Amino acid sequence: MPRSIIEYFAEQERYKCGYCKKPDSNYGHGLWAHTMSVSDYQDLIDRGWRRSGKYCYKPTLNIICCPMYTIRCRALDFKPSKSQKKVLKRFNKFLISESEGSNSGRKISCSSNDSNFDEPGGDQCVTSKQEPQVLDIGADIKFIDSPEEMIIEATTSEPKSATINDKVIPEAESPKKDKGPDPSKPPCKKAKQMRIERKIEKLKAQGKDVTNVMKTNKEKQLEDFIRDLPDEVKHKLEIKLVRTSPPSPEWLASAKETHAVYVKYQMTVHGDTADKCSEPKFSDFLVQSPLSEEYSEIGPQCGYGSFHQQYKLDGKIIAVGVIDILPKCVSSVYFFYDPQYMNLTMGTYGALREIEFTRHLHTMCPELKYYYMGFYIHSCRKMRYKGNYNPSDLLCPETFKWFPLKECLPKLELSPYSRLDPDLDSVDENYPSDYDINFIPVLNKSQVVPYKTYRRKGRGDETEEVLQYARLVGAKTAKSLILVR
Repeated sequence: MPRSIIEYFAEQERYKCGYCKKPDSNYGHGLWAHTMSVSDYQDLIDRGWRRSGKYCYKPTLNIICCPMYTIRCRALDFKPSKSQKKVLKRFNKFLISESEGSNSGRKISCSSNDSNFDEPGGDQCVTSKQEPQVLDIGADIKFIDSPEEMIIEATTSEPKSATINDKVIPEAESPKKDKGPDPSKPPCKKAKQMRIERKIEKLKAQGKDVTNVMKTNKEKQLEDFIRDLPDEVKHKLEIKLVRTSPPSPEWLASAKETHAVYVKYQMTVHGDTADKCSEPKFSDFLVQSPLSEEYSEIGPQCGYGSFHQQYKLDGKIIAVGVIDILPKCVSSVYFFYDPQYMNLTMGTYGALREIEFTRHLHTMCPELKYYYMGFYIHSCRKMRYKGNYNPSDLLCPETFKWFPLKECLPKLELSPYSRLDPDLDSVDENYPSDYDINFIPVLNKSQVVPYKTYRRKGRGDETEEVLQYARLVGAKTAKSLILVR
């Protein structure tokens, strides 16, 4: 089983908030992950951590200006809203028609205030303020005195009157247009009823039984809306999954095309300069990943780890979803697209397709049933859109248990920071004791030893910092991660 090797950065200096733009109101802790197993990262995000490239960060919610709560959607129970159905129908209509993508009708904002709007997983990119050590992970590492087992968020007004032939009549009787249905005619049928009647007529023409048509008219699922297409379409959409870490041949062949779409997106939508979108910075942010490539007998055929989902329209990449496939979830890292197709609401469309992908992976891996969207920030109105994917849960920042978003909203309306767990007696069940830190694996001079051995050899007494680290990652994960000292 792959082992995770990390460096811990204690409390960072205060830095600018990417949401409210206050100069020194953001604050948190960081890890530089040289390598990490998918199970360890799953445990970390379930304690409020999140990665940007190989850097993992955990905001200090009770201190920062815009508290960020980890949010997940229960993908198996997800039902698209009316507006989300419209996005899917609009996209399908585009695939059927001969029209090309256009920006008409959609406002492009180049303000950094909007930098995360409508992007699944589009959270602020936090970079490390400390340089990680250069480690040769391939070198021989000896495990000495290690424990037997390391367990791995109106007024009213009087009606007017009309005069006809010197006779005053109330407005309601005036022969004006657009005043509602004509009472002398039968009421208009709803579109749904008309579709059912057309279906009945079609079945009758085929000589089939129509007595149970109404009973079998089940509610359409997300997959039904996505696949509601005729056999012949004008545009072909293919969503291709490519592994980016380690780089697969498919990724290497499409890297430049993907980067070109990223540059167009960042410069047009977010107003970034060209130097901020360079290939090295793009790679550090959205290609490099500490996650190991892992497979299991009951896991997805593609395996676990870090991927790009490339949205190819007629063979051309128009959007990319950056995702991590973990034991319990699909975690959205970022989503970007060619601004030419902004009118298709690509951010929402991408999120819906990633939820569908999560549901598909669940058929192969029963434990994988959640879609993580990063952070929900109630104090930032533009980041509330993640709450539109129902049903969703938020992670309590004190007990690290999940609670339905709808139950959390009244608390967040009263205060930006809140303990979401209503049970005052509930505690963090993964909270480490002073004794637990003795068994934290420490990598020092190419040797992995328990922290108690490292300290006994006089290599330093860093108990307070190591205990703080263990409390942030949890007792279970602290005994699994290898801490570089």
